[in-house]
Amino acid sequence: MRSMKLTLFLLIVLCVGSSLSLWAQASSSGTVVGTVADPSGAVVNGATVTLLDKATNSARTATTNDAGRYIFVNVPPGTYDVTITKQGFATMKAPDVAVKVGTPTTLNSTLQVGGTTVEVEVKAAGTELQTMNATVGNTITGVALDSLPSLNRDIATFVELQPGVSPDGSVAGAVVDQSSFQLDGGNNTNDMDGSMSIYTATFAGDPTGGVSNQSNAVAAGPTGVLPTPSDSVEEFKVNSANQTADFNSSSGAQVQVATRRGTNAFHGSIYDYYLDNKFSANTWDNNLTGTPVPNWHRSRFGFRVGGPMLPKMLGGRTYFFFNYEGYRWPNSQTWERIVPSAAMRVGLLTFGGTTYNLNPTPTTDPTTGITYAGDAGCSNFPQGVCDPRRVHAHA
Repeated sequence: MRSMKLTLFLLIVLCVGSSLSLWAQASSSGTVVGTVADPSGAVVNGATVTLLDKATNSARTATTNDAGRYIFVNVPPGTYDVTITKQGFATMKAPDVAVKVGTPTTLNSTLQVGGTTVEVEVKAAGTELQTMNATVGNTITGVALDSLPSLNRDIATFVELQPGVSPDGSVAGAVVDQSSFQLDGGNNTNDMDGSMSIYTATFAGDPTGGVSNQSNAVAAGPTGVLPTPSDSVEEFKVNSANQTADFNSSSGAQVQVATRRGTNAFHGSIYDYYLDNKFSANTWDNNLTGTPVPNWHRSRFGFRVGGPMLPKMLGGRTYFFFNYEGYRWPNSQTWERIVPSAAMRVGLLTFGGTTYNLNPTPTTDPTTGITYAGDAGCSNFPQGVCDPRRVHAHA
């Protein structure tokens, strides 16, 4: 019984330790940090900092330490209002502070002397130099995700838009299979390689198994295992150098993806991206034979919806977000096969300018109208009867 209790205790400690280590990471979220000081520059400890999510109206609070510092970790990407209060100081408000995935947002504040009923609003917030790490990377959000052109509507295409990344997805001279993909904090990297195109076919950038491949065996660039349609993604970041301790997979890029989430208001969209070859030129062979342009088209369609799922209870609300995407490519193309000619089908074979009639009776060529006597051209064969297997040898 004692051993069972010890095992249970160790399991709880292990789970708590794992959760604490994950709490310190920001692979699918952002971080808000800062220092609070008074007008003389002295740090203010014990100040209450409130972080309000404008999408869900949920608030988080923190208290500055002896060094006047505060930190919010695992903050979902979005827009927030920050309020700082302290007895004897005016209330400081910083509206519309943008938090990005995998990026620390620094908000240093100076409290003015006055009552808490006095409010000081800071318009330009979060513009301080980021000093928590030296990671080199770029974040793509909102309008850019919807407006920038992408192959197959998968945001993995944007990896190549970052500095130091080649068209095949290799980063800073590293091999193309050395990238790491994270989806909402979880590992989305192929166990075989970091591009999903060297050893296994990707399900993201090229679900057609090669029909849509436009990148010389690297289908739409390197991708993660699970597809990440742009309509389902909130933010997308690529770190190409000096990654932090939460990245230890390989020497390539660290691709962080945060999906959309539900908010207090219902939101969604319906889309269909259609591509065909109605105005494409025909091939020379098809033009020669009068064959029309083969029907070829692709349709990528779907919908997304998010919002509150249950009424507010137990001090919180439950939200949902759902995205469905389908891909259809009922294509057709021209295939060439060798088939018997009209004369061959009636038993007339022509070799070396001589026509051989394999029939014992007169036969008319349906293409020229010429009638050939039975066994015509077969005088050199035994008993004057043509052997189809040896006609070419007598030509």
